[in-house]
Amino acid sequence: MIERTPILNIVTQALLFLGLVVALAPFFIVAIAATHDLRTVNMVPMPLVPGRDFLKNAAEAWQRADLGHKIVNSIIFAGGVALGKVSIAALSAFSLVYFRYRGRMLMFWLIFITLMLPLEIRIVPTYAVAANVLRPYEVILDMTGVNWLIDQVTGYRIDLQWGLLNTYPGLILR
Repeated sequence: MIERTPILNIVTQALLFLGLVVALAPFFIVAIAATHDLRTVNMVPMPLVPGRDFLKNAAEAWQRADLGHKIVNSIIFAGGVALGKVSIAALSAFSLVYFRYRGRMLMFWLIFITLMLPLEIRIVPTYAVAANVLRPYEVILDMTGVNWLIDQVTGYRIDLQWGLLNTYPGLILR
């Protein structure tokens, strides 16, 4: 049974509130500093009341950091990733739930296990795929002489480079 002790509840709530204040204090200080000019921010101690330079500081930060371009990039990237993940997840879930086929549970567990892989493990292989996704096929064409034959007959060399590095599709498909 849980005991109802008002004093313990008050102490617990006070400790939680103190932890909240400690966790949010840096954000409060940064927000206050954003409203002051550089000279005032460098004063010791810095005043903890809002200043009058917020709009000027925000406009300068927007211009110096080129935030307009970065926000557009973020919106395109986030929208593409969200659309892709929702589409693939919906198709996978529909298949696993409504169809009965051999290997259905294996597919479920493979999907489940890949969801548990941390992002750090997937970074290097994903970069390699985005950089040269079709490189193995190009090597096969070179080794079999098909590339040389097509080059001799047509004058064109088959180049299977997608060029996904530093592009929106490369970022979204990662």
